[in-house]
Amino acid sequence: MPIRVAKRPFLAGVTCRTQGWYLQHAPEVAPNPGLQWRFWVGGHVHERAREWLGEGVMLRRTPLEAAMEDTQQYVADATQQLLFETTFVWNGLVARADAIRRHGVEWDLIEIKSGKFKPDAKVDAEFVDDLAYTRMVAAGAGIKVARSLLVLINGEYRLNGTADPFAYVDLTEQVNARAAEFAAIADDVYAKVSADERPVPEMIFACKDCDWFKSDCVGRDIPDPLFVIPRISEKKFEALKHYERVSRLPADADLTDTQRKAVEVMQSGVPRVNHDGLSVLDLVQWPVRYLDFESISPAFPWFEETEPYQMVPFQYSLHRQDAPGAPVSHQEYLAPAEGDWRLYMTEVLLHDLGTSGSVIVYSSFEKQMLGVLAKTFPVLADQINAVISRLFDLEPVFKQGYQHPAFLGRTSIKKVLPVMVPELSYNSLVVNNGDDALGVFGLMRVKAMDEEFIPAKREQLLRYCELDTLAMVRLHEATAKLRGVS
Repeated sequence: MPIRVAKRPFLAGVTCRTQGWYLQHAPEVAPNPGLQWRFWVGGHVHERAREWLGEGVMLRRTPLEAAMEDTQQYVADATQQLLFETTFVWNGLVARADAIRRHGVEWDLIEIKSGKFKPDAKVDAEFVDDLAYTRMVAAGAGIKVARSLLVLINGEYRLNGTADPFAYVDLTEQVNARAAEFAAIADDVYAKVSADERPVPEMIFACKDCDWFKSDCVGRDIPDPLFVIPRISEKKFEALKHYERVSRLPADADLTDTQRKAVEVMQSGVPRVNHDGLSVLDLVQWPVRYLDFESISPAFPWFEETEPYQMVPFQYSLHRQDAPGAPVSHQEYLAPAEGDWRLYMTEVLLHDLGTSGSVIVYSSFEKQMLGVLAKTFPVLADQINAVISRLFDLEPVFKQGYQHPAFLGRTSIKKVLPVMVPELSYNSLVVNNGDDALGVFGLMRVKAMDEEFIPAKREQLLRYCELDTLAMVRLHEATAKLRGVS
């Protein structure tokens, strides 16, 4: 039996044959909670979309031969109007259409995505590519495709409202053009992705987000690839890529001022202190609270006034210190997985925050979350806006006041903390990133987690969020020392 290549390795291989090869040959690994949550959301969206599309026949997906047999049988049956999970094979490539609907003697190809429909917004290129791949394989297998349609979640949908949960986007013209591009290179992509030996890799812009770049590919021995330059564009990368790494860039390289400063620090190997940038620390007022939220963005609203993918905070951690060097106390809140906790959480948070002193955060996310709560609960808006007026963002202190070569041009807390406070680490935590945190809470909310695991998972969420605010405490102390303030 010939080797079969599915959509994901093929599409990766269009950009980078090596990445496609890795995806084709990589062993399956257990998904982390963030990925488990995305799988659940995708399955739930597909289930609801099938209900919306109407009565149809669900075909077998496995084994492959049975799936192909089902597809051939039902496509040939003139009485069948709507088929779900059809399977097509062409030249070693396998594609599964979420749905096909009879359109005269042809078929409409339907791809269901969990993205949000926005009128007049440009459709993600990824969605076009997904449909184009399926169209190419289906057409190669003998299916006459009339239209290529994308189904997205309707941004106007509300819980218990009247708007449709989904909306169609006709991508026929774009998909036909892209499918033709794919067909022209399909044989080469298939040959290289399915080969026994890895294709010879080269450094391209797509390496920036590749899981194998640093561990198994061309970036293994490059600690400072050009991708670490802040906000480097693909165009600029292409112009500079012959240098391969930051340490080889000449002084006159075409960079913005921000990029140049970051590169100079990395090349020098010496931290840069800007006391004017650190001087904003003088604005901090005591007692100080350190605040961090965790939030989730449900595809379909959990509450009546929210829209699809609106962020909903479900947890916060709060450290308090009354004066420099004083003891640090901690308060926290983690919502129950049932019901609507938002008002109670907001009231408890306002009590914990008090009415005086700075509220230190890291990035603009907490300000955004407080804004969501103020809009949700107008009766509390004045109190929440008073908190917003007390916010002090610690991240700009690192952007403007202190740059370290080991930051590699970044200022996220995950980059800064290991350098500034090496004794604190997320690595020992089971839940150690925001994506997994929202995944754990989401799975609990939809009852997709065994109850016996929930107490331990809740404790893991609490410890992760606690470390976020403890990290702020220690980073504030570290920057205060740089400023010369005890």
